[in-house]
Amino acid sequence: MVVREANPEEQVAMAKIAAAAFFDDELFGDLIHPYRHQYPDDTHLYWLKRLRKGWNDPSNHFLVSTLPTSDGANEKVVAWAQWVRKGAAAGKSAQASDLEQLPELPENRAANPEFEGCLEGSYRSFAHEWSGPRAECWDIAWLATAPSHQGEGHGKALMQWGMSRGVEEGVALSVIAALGKDGFYNKLGYTVPSGRACDGEDNPLSGRVVGGHFWWKEDHLRPAESL
Repeated sequence: MVVREANPEEQVAMAKIAAAAFFDDELFGDLIHPYRHQYPDDTHLYWLKRLRKGWNDPSNHFLVSTLPTSDGANEKVVAWAQWVRKGAAAGKSAQASDLEQLPELPENRAANPEFEGCLEGSYRSFAHEWSGPRAECWDIAWLATAPSHQGEGHGKALMQWGMSRGVEEGVALSVIAALGKDGFYNKLGYTVPSGRACDGEDNPLSGRVVGGHFWWKEDHLRPAESL
């Protein structure tokens, strides 16, 4: 396998991997895409939209894990990750004018319009997590592996990229774990809990999503730097 930075022309392949990996997820499947069985080919549009919006933001780092094709002449993307550097070292965010120039995508018929933007609506309920000693950190925003290649180590390899930077810079590492994925991150050292991304009175995910636990990896920090 090869882990490297993603190219813009790989966005569609990445979106389709995420759509397959999260097809039956409680949030991205049941809540956001209740009509996914009717329109299975539309679900990747949700992910493609997210990828395009965040691509030019220097705080985002998109990586892919690839394997050689059967003929050995090319490579195929089988997993990807989005790492976000939060804090003063994050860099300047993309301008709103840049986002407005994005090409229009077809309607996502698999989605429920009422909840298609629910994740963005929930951010204000847990933004405080990245404050104080944790304002400077590396956050793994997305990690997706094609179902046919899960268990081959692609996820761990993609995780190592950001984890090594957190150790080098001496800053915390964070993740919001999807339902059933807590154990995966715990084994990688994310063992400090700090609430859920689905809690909060005004959070549109409250009462609708069971997962979403915050986990932190801070064992590489000096005691005075961790909470």
